[in-house]
Amino acid sequence: MNIVYKEIDTDIERMIAEQYGSWVNDYDCLVRGEGCFLIAAMDGECVAGFAALRPAQWIKPLEMYRDAFIEVIEVKKAYRRQGIGSQLVKWLEGFAKEYGYYQIRAWSSDDKVEALHMWYKLNYCMCPAAMLGVSSVPGFENKQIKGYYYAKLLNCNG
Repeated sequence: MNIVYKEIDTDIERMIAEQYGSWVNDYDCLVRGEGCFLIAAMDGECVAGFAALRPAQWIKPLEMYRDAFIEVIEVKKAYRRQGIGSQLVKWLEGFAKEYGYYQIRAWSSDDKVEALHMWYKLNYCMCPAAMLGVSSVPGFENKQIKGYYYAKLLNCNG
């Protein structure tokens, strides 16, 4: 295994959709634009994992602030527990710090047990929560999703 981390371009995005399924395009999780960052862990032509970060604006009365939000992080089962998820998060954190985001946030459902431990080890604050409303994701229709919100301060010298 020789993992190389690369920014996601259109070729890698196509490979992600092929190797992970149509949900990647359906969910539109690979957001591009100002303040976004997309990274993939490549093992040759295999996308071992990928992650995407986007800006997230706060609601009133703090609407003038934006933080980084990890839109998606996925690692193939065969590559889990080898530090790839942690490295992807570190790449996102590096971009977010350089970009000037004050904090970085994420969400994970409580069924992703391996990810829960990763966030804890990476020093993220964790808050158990249930999403408002119900899911429209196939297989989870009309079910409330329970999980955790995560946050980590990045630029504390502001």
